[in-house]
Amino acid sequence: MPDTTPALEHAPLLSPRFVWKITAVVAALCIVTLAIALTGRMIGKTISHAGNTADTTLHEIVIGNDVLSLPANVIRFESQRVSGVQNAVDTYFSWPGMNGYSEASRDIFNRTRSADGLIFARIAQATMSRDMSGRYTPIYKRLTDGPPVAGPNGLDSFRLRSGAGYANELIYVERTNSTRPYAIRCLVEESGSEADFNTRTGCQRDISIGQDLSVTYRFSIDLLPQWREIERDVRDRLEAALIK
Repeated sequence: MPDTTPALEHAPLLSPRFVWKITAVVAALCIVTLAIALTGRMIGKTISHAGNTADTTLHEIVIGNDVLSLPANVIRFESQRVSGVQNAVDTYFSWPGMNGYSEASRDIFNRTRSADGLIFARIAQATMSRDMSGRYTPIYKRLTDGPPVAGPNGLDSFRLRSGAGYANELIYVERTNSTRPYAIRCLVEESGSEADFNTRTGCQRDISIGQDLSVTYRFSIDLLPQWREIERDVRDRLEAALIK
């Protein structure tokens, strides 16, 4: 009896076309995974730097009649890390040393609860004819309220009258007969009674450098005992940056 059973066709389980599709999908997934990894690394690095840069490229910044040569890693904001004319430039430095951001000092610059170890300095064209030392005798001295209180390292503190526009501020003044004493204003916070108050976090002072520049610098109250060294270092660092 003749065999009438149809012959079965033997076809491959995976056709070449299907294999190519699978290969393409796997390759695409690998590319996506690699892109995610690289992007994550870049974003993570950006977040860890928090806007800081270790780049030491020098930028020549023109403010009024003065020109400053500053490395990128001491300029606080990315938008100001360009050469050319600017209204002001914001800088920051680790102290002691007056150095800019680096991988070795990242912990100092990335602190969120404290500015200890940092000095912030804004450089702009002067709007007043006298700096803070020059304004003390004719202005601030007349606005003090109450007797002086002995402060750190040769300073006396006075409370400034709140009605004069200086609410919750102390002024620390060098104990000297000079008409241009070192003077710096610090924020204070009330702690129950009018006679009882504590210094808060920041102290601020402005000085003159160059032809017509005003430097407003600030630092933590905890560094106030080193005011002489800080004043010297800020002046030396920024005057050295002037292109004469």
